[in-house]
Amino acid sequence: MKGKLNNSLIIAAAGSGKTTELIRKIIQKVNSLPNDKHLVVITYTNSATNEILERLQKKVSIQPNIFVGTIHSFLVKFLIKPYGKVLELVPSELIITDYEIKVNKPSQNPYIKKYMIVNRLSKEGVITYDYIVTLSKKILENEEAKKRFCNRIRYLFVDEFQDSTNTQFEIFDTLRKGKNSEVILVGDPEQRIMNFRNKTKKRKDSTGVKHPIDALQNKKVYSISKLSCNYRSSETIVNFINHFHSSIQQEWSNIKISSKNPVMFIQSTKLKSIISDFNNLCTNQNYCKEVPKTRFFLAHENKLYKDYRKVDFNHKSKENFPLFTCVYDFLSTFYNIKKDQLLLVLELEEIELRKKCLSLLFEINYNTDFVLEDFESFVETTFNRKREETGEEVKFNIKNRTKRLVDELSNRMIVNYEDMAKELNEYQDSFLTIHKSKGLQADAVLVVAKNEKELLMWLEDDKDKRLLDQQDKCRLGYVAFSRPKEFLCIACLTPISKETIEILNKFKVNLYTPLEDQEQLSFKNMN
Repeated sequence: MKGKLNNSLIIAAAGSGKTTELIRKIIQKVNSLPNDKHLVVITYTNSATNEILERLQKKVSIQPNIFVGTIHSFLVKFLIKPYGKVLELVPSELIITDYEIKVNKPSQNPYIKKYMIVNRLSKEGVITYDYIVTLSKKILENEEAKKRFCNRIRYLFVDEFQDSTNTQFEIFDTLRKGKNSEVILVGDPEQRIMNFRNKTKKRKDSTGVKHPIDALQNKKVYSISKLSCNYRSSETIVNFINHFHSSIQQEWSNIKISSKNPVMFIQSTKLKSIISDFNNLCTNQNYCKEVPKTRFFLAHENKLYKDYRKVDFNHKSKENFPLFTCVYDFLSTFYNIKKDQLLLVLELEEIELRKKCLSLLFEINYNTDFVLEDFESFVETTFNRKREETGEEVKFNIKNRTKRLVDELSNRMIVNYEDMAKELNEYQDSFLTIHKSKGLQADAVLVVAKNEKELLMWLEDDKDKRLLDQQDKCRLGYVAFSRPKEFLCIACLTPISKETIEILNKFKVNLYTPLEDQEQLSFKNMN
């Protein structure tokens, strides 16, 4: 017997334990799921899919009628494959591709021309990711296909609902209107920063259209609930980010974080100085109670930190593990790779590379059967890459270079490899765009605006203006400001006005000027 359907929208702000709540509700529905119906969980990234599956598998058995996957995989599985062929829209064999179709004839309507191309390709079995949603809507125009689709799914969960498009929501809402499915949407209006994917955003007919996560809060078709606790950040940071949320005021709920580090604005305008000031603040107990283990360096654009991504910048491991310099030098010679290209060529993340370097140290000092002549093979096995002779007339004597490395690393004491690897994994610096940081967290975060205009967008606290921001620029600030657990620093690459300083003061942001800059300023005033 079918129970009462409660279609709901859960507003889950940053750090509110959204995934935990989502898992709890999924498990609750699994227990009442009929064998002939499906429970579907839609995510927007493969990593989110894997996280939900891993956490679910610890609690329940994943049966064939439970689907967790991306929006595109959901539409292919539940609409395009079962009904596309029957409706003669696609053949039996499908190729899903990320090709982008561009129309170069200005004399024709580009939208009609593109539609004709993708329609022809789909009938040949080639479907672009962009066209999957359009094709799915086309299938739902058939009443019998829509009826079968609605009868097949009992529960639909949509994670990160703010990242969905209006067209995707129309498909979700089809299930609600079918009255055989319960739809649970989970998201945060202030973390809606993916509008850059919407290629129609500049068209006149899209201006002023509310996203469903905003529009539904004033309607009764979905019941609204809010997760008002913040389990991530310190009380200081929670109070700060509350200025910028239009739908919810969070309560500080992580009592394990007792520090009340102030939110800081670094007044330097040169990136090198800003990073240096941030480094100093992180180790100064007057500003940051405990040295952060994980740190994010955030900006809107990738290129801002381009000169720093190649640098050995790990704030803790660089200090405690100087062996990396000599090992990197050795690997550069061994594989004939420039040092700043090691990560790229060896296809490793920084932490993975460091762990492998630790294994070289461990092999030299703790393998009682260590043989110098076998070390080259050990390196090749460790890095899963054979060394190639360059064929150059002048080259390093690799045997002598290997012996020199062994001499350098010999007798370097290491109490426990696993403990050191674990500690190394804990101390990380990550240079990310704000978009890439969404869903992640770090102990300390530096957020750098490229100019005062961008900074002011981030600091906008007028709810109506935030709601009407079609470019998501103000929401980028909220996403960045809500990443840290204990320490937040903000900076700008151009000087800011007195009015902007007053805004920072209003939000209780402390201004930081290094001592040497203060002395120079005092000297100028004296003269």
